[in-house]
Amino acid sequence: KEFFEISPKVRSDRNHILIFGGSQGARAINFAMADALRDLEPLAGQLTITHQTGGADFEAIRTAYLASSFSDADIRPFIPDIFVEYEKADFVICRAGATTCAELGAAGKASIMIPLPTAADDHQRKNAEALRNAGASEMILQSDISGKDLAAAITGLIAKPAKITAMEAVARKFGRPDAAERTADLIEEL
Repeated sequence: KEFFEISPKVRSDRNHILIFGGSQGARAINFAMADALRDLEPLAGQLTITHQTGGADFEAIRTAYLASSFSDADIRPFIPDIFVEYEKADFVICRAGATTCAELGAAGKASIMIPLPTAADDHQRKNAEALRNAGASEMILQSDISGKDLAAAITGLIAKPAKITAMEAVARKFGRPDAAERTADLIEEL
């Protein structure tokens, strides 16, 4: 419910990115972002970051941020009230699981998705492609991810605030505020 209450973000000259790979983190996303920090240094005054790393990579990723121009980034192993961070974010860097896609739609957030390549039936890639093809997301395959590519994707979005706004509007169309009610109705019909 909280995700649907998130208002569209007012664009400014500062952007906030939320990065996560699920509750356990995602090593590929974590280390690509750590590598991207160097290329993002020219944007240090325009960019703030919240990054959920998961427990395994927390110290290494925190150390990378502390050694960069983004030493004030909010780095945590786990974020219990993730919807609060969605509300602050201009866009999200994430996996493409069903729950994440539902959250992005409900919150109306633009995203850069890095689908988990080992997900059953490659469903995360299919989810990310659907959102990308609709205009709600950009996608980088994990096999193609590098710090330079991730920095280029971030820089590209920041350079086009109108694109972020358009992506948010499309993402919001994927939100289903009546999903629980519709599911209950379907169950009753059985």
